[in-house]
Amino acid sequence: MLFSYIKLLRPHQWIKNIILFAGIIFGKKLGDLESVERAIYAFFLFSLTASCQYVLNDFLDRKEDALHPEKKHRPLASGAISPTIALLLTAILLSITLVLSFKLQAEFFYWVAGYLIFNIVYSRFLKHMVILDVMSISFGFVVRAIAGSIVVGVSFSSWLLLCTFMLALYWGFGKRRGELIILEEGAKGHRKILEEYSVNFLDLMMGIVATMTLVTYVMYVTSPHTIENLGTDKMVYTIPIVVYAIFRSLYIIYIKNMGHNPTKAILTDWGVLVAGFLWLLLVVWIMYSGSGQSLPFHL
Repeated sequence: MLFSYIKLLRPHQWIKNIILFAGIIFGKKLGDLESVERAIYAFFLFSLTASCQYVLNDFLDRKEDALHPEKKHRPLASGAISPTIALLLTAILLSITLVLSFKLQAEFFYWVAGYLIFNIVYSRFLKHMVILDVMSISFGFVVRAIAGSIVVGVSFSSWLLLCTFMLALYWGFGKRRGELIILEEGAKGHRKILEEYSVNFLDLMMGIVATMTLVTYVMYVTSPHTIENLGTDKMVYTIPIVVYAIFRSLYIIYIKNMGHNPTKAILTDWGVLVAGFLWLLLVVWIMYSGSGQSLPFHL
C-alpha cells in the first residue's frame, strides 16, 4: 500500500517544480548558500503540495481514468489503494506541508495555499471549460516561478513570467493533442472536454504559442531592463538553444507522438535534456563569469 501511495503522489512530476529555482539563478543568488537552501526547501514543500493535489484529482477522476489505456494503471483507478485511505494519508501530509510552508515564509505559504485552492477550483470547474482548462494549468507554472522568487527575496521579470506561461500553454495544448490521438474514438468518453477540441484546432494553437514563447524569450534577453539587472547583454547567445529545444519538442509531439505525456517525453528525450543542460550551463556562465560573485561550485 505504501508503494501504491508513493506512486499516487507522482514524484516523477516534480520536475515541473524545477522552475522554483529560476529565482536564485536569475536573481544571481547561486552563491548565497542560505538562498539555495531555502529554494531547495521550497521545492520539496511545493512538490508535496502539488502531489496532494494529484491525489485529489485522481480521486475525482478515478472512473474516467479506468477507461484510459495508461491512466487505468494508476493506484486509485486500478483499485490498488482504497480511496478512503488515500484521502486520509493526503490530509495528514498536506497539513504538515502547509505548516512547514508557513514556517519557511508567510508569503510563500500564501502562494502555495493559493495554488492549492486554484487547483481545487480547476478540478471542479475550469478543467471542463475549453481553452481555460489549459490556461489554468499554465497559470500554475507562473505561480511556481513567483513562489520560488519570493522565498529567496528577488523579483521576477514580466517577460520571463510571460515566457513561462506561453511555454506551459504550448505543452498543455500538446498534451490535449496527444490525448485525442492516443485515445481516438474513446477520447470523449475519457475526458468530456476533449469533445471541444480537434487535432487541427490544437495544431493552430500550438503554432501560435510556440511562436509567442520564442518571441517573449527574445524580448526578455534583449530587454534593456534585463541587461541592466543581469549586468550583461550576452544572454542573447542562449537563443539558438531555446529555438532548438522548441523545434525538438515539436518533433517529440508530431513525430514520436509523445505529446500526451509531456513529463515522460522531456525526461526520456536526449535532445531536450542536453539542450536544457547546455542552456542552464551557458546562462550560469554568462551571468556569473564576470560578476565577481563566488559560486558553491566551479564552472
